[in-house]
Amino acid sequence: MLAPVSVVGDRVLDVVATAGGIKAPAYETFVSLTRGQTTATVAFNAILADARENVYVRPGDVLTVIKQPRRFTVFGGTGRNELVPFDAAGITLEEALARAGGLQDFRADANGVFLLRFEPAAVATQLEPSRKDQIVTPIVPVVYRLALRDANSYFLARSFQMRDKDIIYVANAPMTEVQKFLSVIGSVTAPVVSGAAVYSIAK
Repeated sequence: MLAPVSVVGDRVLDVVATAGGIKAPAYETFVSLTRGQTTATVAFNAILADARENVYVRPGDVLTVIKQPRRFTVFGGTGRNELVPFDAAGITLEEALARAGGLQDFRADANGVFLLRFEPAAVATQLEPSRKDQIVTPIVPVVYRLALRDANSYFLARSFQMRDKDIIYVANAPMTEVQKFLSVIGSVTAPVVSGAAVYSIAK
């Protein structure tokens, strides 16, 4: 719809409200602003949390409100092996494992909890400085490992934030399944970090 811009100026949230507001949950909503040849997309929650993101709209700008559900995948020795939607603005690794039914007592290796995600090259370089020369792409697949037999890991899992399209794998048996998983992931994505501890970025 066409929305008039007031003389005093309207911000992004003003225009969205005039158009009838958002229909999807805020944590699944993104707002794109196109001005000339430039388009910027921001999470709706980011606009609510930071007034600097709630910029003034100019005549001729195009605002698009997008529903973009966020999900993570979990498989291995958990209660559920499936694609799990986020049902809140932020989910920690601890909450993600709980949503997946937790670790199965007789199947899961508590020291074999892995999270696979694509990180910016700068993050991968910080984790593995010795492999800086091998990083030639802006986005790098990274595997994090969490050893839940160490009680401190539970606190780390509580502070480690999940991201859209993260993959969680819980090994079914000590060592053999761990090696199998890293072998499969390595053959597909050749991650620059294998078995990096979660606390390396949680601090």
